[in-house]
Amino acid sequence: MASYNESTEFLRTFTAQANRYPMLLPEQEAQLARDWTERQDRRAFDQLVRSHMRLAVKVAGKYARSGLPVADLVSEANIGLIKAVQRFDPTRGFRLATYALWWIRAEVQSFVLHNWSMLKGGNTATLKRLFFNLRQTQRRLGIHDRVMSDAEAQQVAATLDVSIEDVREMEHRFATPVASLNVPVGDDGDHEAIDLLADERESVEELLVDQSELKARRALMKDALTQLGERERHVFAARNLSDHPVTLETLARHYGVSKERIRQIESGAYKKVVRRVRAQAEAATLPPPMALGRRMGVMAMA
Repeated sequence: MASYNESTEFLRTFTAQANRYPMLLPEQEAQLARDWTERQDRRAFDQLVRSHMRLAVKVAGKYARSGLPVADLVSEANIGLIKAVQRFDPTRGFRLATYALWWIRAEVQSFVLHNWSMLKGGNTATLKRLFFNLRQTQRRLGIHDRVMSDAEAQQVAATLDVSIEDVREMEHRFATPVASLNVPVGDDGDHEAIDLLADERESVEELLVDQSELKARRALMKDALTQLGERERHVFAARNLSDHPVTLETLARHYGVSKERIRQIESGAYKKVVRRVRAQAEAATLPPPMALGRRMGVMAMA
């Protein structure tokens, strides 16, 4: 496990290096991307990578709480960035930052999941879903970052389609501090080491990327819904895309069938949506979605 001093020093150094390279204007990025895709111009490739290094280090910094060496996290983020630049197609109409964010996150998350001892053993798919979605789901449900009541834990479990035991297990593991990053620092001891790592507020670049990514997710979902019949689409949307999901019993009364039949319709529709989204992501050479939450809103891709 990396020490606090090593982590903060590396992040400062790498951030300073990344900030030396200016962001590209859209027309500059498009020209460099064409130079790379059409002529394999290595200088164009390097410039595209360097201009997006700040995005890579920003993403890597957000996983510092895993306790893994920050240098390794940044290295994995850079691998994701390089893969994105290698595969980027400027003719598809989106910016490199939007495309690269998918690859960077996928590479870092894969590294964390493979190495973080917190996730060793047990149901890896369930732990993965909880690891990346527990805190976000708590905030969305209005649950404070504390030990949850049984009712709150049950609500989170239902939302993420996992057992309450798995929720409690992940809650306990999150509550276990990473000593080297949670030690008090400063004269008054009011701050922790983690506070001096990456700024968790979204940068201007990330806000623009997230806006573009949200648009891409919605487009994928809209396309996937066209693969469903009218009843399938209604059941799927009522159960998965609503802020207040409709119960199986209500839908069963509406269609004059059993609750089990509605569950079967929802399950079949869900599988069709997942297949379509994955196929579309692969066609666009994007990394496949890590998970599709059972309560999607606008759909969880990472």
